[in-house]
Amino acid sequence: MGTTLVFPCCVPAALEYAEEARRRGEVVIAASSLAFDETARHFPTWFRLPNVYAPDFAARLSEAVATHGIERVFAPVSAAHWMLGRLVARGEIDLELIGEMPIRRHAREHARLMADADARLEDIASMSDDRSTLTRFEVAAVLRHSTAVFGESSEAKIAALMAIFAAAPKGDVVEIGVLTGSSASVLEMMASRYDSGPVLAVDPWSYASSVQQESPRDLQEMVDVWDASVPFETFLTQLLPIARHGEFNYLPLTSREAHGYWLRDRKIRSAEFGETRYGGEIAVLHIDGNHDYTAVNEDVALWAPHLRPGGWLVLDDYFWLHGDGPRRVGDEFLAARADDVARAFVCGSALFVQLSVGDVG
Repeated sequence: MGTTLVFPCCVPAALEYAEEARRRGEVVIAASSLAFDETARHFPTWFRLPNVYAPDFAARLSEAVATHGIERVFAPVSAAHWMLGRLVARGEIDLELIGEMPIRRHAREHARLMADADARLEDIASMSDDRSTLTRFEVAAVLRHSTAVFGESSEAKIAALMAIFAAAPKGDVVEIGVLTGSSASVLEMMASRYDSGPVLAVDPWSYASSVQQESPRDLQEMVDVWDASVPFETFLTQLLPIARHGEFNYLPLTSREAHGYWLRDRKIRSAEFGETRYGGEIAVLHIDGNHDYTAVNEDVALWAPHLRPGGWLVLDDYFWLHGDGPRRVGDEFLAARADDVARAFVCGSALFVQLSVGDVG
């Protein structure tokens, strides 16, 4: 395959590329123009090159090409990428310049984000009956932040979560099943935007609670490869920058344990988010925990009675490849509460149900 040079290697994108390259069997070496480069330790071979504007840069790079058998160069800094491109075009160095100029890649990705935001803004307007007051930049910000971490919520579902807050009452916002905090961040940003009420994230972050007995055996065994501490730590780093002081918190408990705590104390403390007081009535309830029928049914039975009139129940994975627990519970809820339902729709595989304003819970 030949050797790839990463130059300069002193930025995070260089390390990301090198890690992916090594996984696919690519030989990677690195260089930079720094007298001391702290990233050098991440590469088996590192050497110093003059800066790209130096008169002897091309000659020194050509020497390195011959010495190390370098065939291509990845340049994660725009200025270096630009200058290398010119040297290649003029035939001063014999290398393949791979990758896109970082500033151009950013511009392309930003354009795609704004296009997605514009499309989702139309969806949000439709799902909220034109009651949403979100701007395209607010939608783009939510999309960027909520999709920056591992998670399986589609943009369609994220848009629907944004839409329902325009027609939600005041009250607690509760999420059962948090994982890395992708959807929790959407709930927090929307609760803040609409001044809905405090947000509570509930998840035991444990292997035992993750095993879904009604799913295929192969899927059940997938949790064996998880490091349970990673989703929890990711959740903290995802929410700490955006959580409102005194308006966001979490309980690392099962749904039943958390329900008893929330119902009894109304006041939750954590080292990361301080103290949060809850009102005991729910404006938005997002259930995305264990998808076994018994687990989803218990979550709904515990928490849904506390929904305020006009409140929303969101059942994730109403349509799910690995089981039908959420769908069965959702259908039963719709049948049992038919007279209380103002709206119901499916978006991004999740079921969204709004209770009528006249419902007393």
